[in-house]
Amino acid sequence: MEERLYTVKVPANIELEYDRQNDILYIYFGDERVADEEVLSEDGDIALGFKDGKLVFLEIMRFSDKIGGFIL
Repeated sequence: MEERLYTVKVPANIELEYDRQNDILYIYFGDERVADEEVLSEDGDIALGFKDGKLVFLEIMRFSDKIGGFIL
């Protein structure tokens, strides 16, 4: 696998959004919502969105399974 270097700048704001129907937690860093590159974790449960080499969001699939419960 090709090694890549990404940077994470401490954002002015972090926004969380939970999609109950699809059980996905979205974490946005700053105001950007569109990525020009997405990378999946090895298990395919976490997507990292990058724009211009900077992390702009995370998507955590099957979130309730990961926390061992359910979201009300």
